[in-house]
Amino acid sequence: MRLGFALAAGLAALLPVSARAYDPPLEPGEEIEAKLETDLNGDGFDDVAYIVRTDDTRNLTVQLSVKGEVSVDFDPPETLSLEPGALGPGTLTFERGALKFEDLTGGTTAIAATRRYRYDRDAGRMGLIGLDATLYSRTFAHDGYETSWNLLTGEGTAAELRLTDGAQEDRTYDKAHQVSFRRRTRPVWLSDTPDPEDFLEENREG
Repeated sequence: MRLGFALAAGLAALLPVSARAYDPPLEPGEEIEAKLETDLNGDGFDDVAYIVRTDDTRNLTVQLSVKGEVSVDFDPPETLSLEPGALGPGTLTFERGALKFEDLTGGTTAIAATRRYRYDRDAGRMGLIGLDATLYSRTFAHDGYETSWNLLTGEGTAAELRLTDGAQEDRTYDKAHQVSFRRRTRPVWLSDTPDPEDFLEENREG
């Protein structure tokens, strides 16, 4: 009994390669903008999602844990190229079984985007399940636009954001001409996530 316990304890010490101890490989000039360690694929071991940036590039990467006979390693990375002009670091959270990535890019005219991903057991990959994007003026200098798409149901909405009247410091946005749409699609994997600006333009034209 004691021998079995000691053997199990020894194997347990070998097994978990914690995402918290995993340092993503960085090239010169790269730095970690954000990192999240949590169990994305439900195997009981931490996976890792992180954003790496340079002066000119940003990338979101997810690496899923793989349990072997005596160790836990990581699958090859899934990577999404991001808009480099971020207005502060992106945020990564895990809510209701989905990886949530929130980002703000641009300048005085900004795009706020939220992307949600869930592990697809059949494909063994992270699939996009939701995309929200809003274009607006941070100085309330012009109207805006927002759109949201639930890829699980195909349901989406799009709306104009109209500036309210009044003094500049009191101006806000009101929704106008909100429409609904339905768009079914094949699975969209993390690396194929639509660019939020292109997504906004596509729905605005449609």
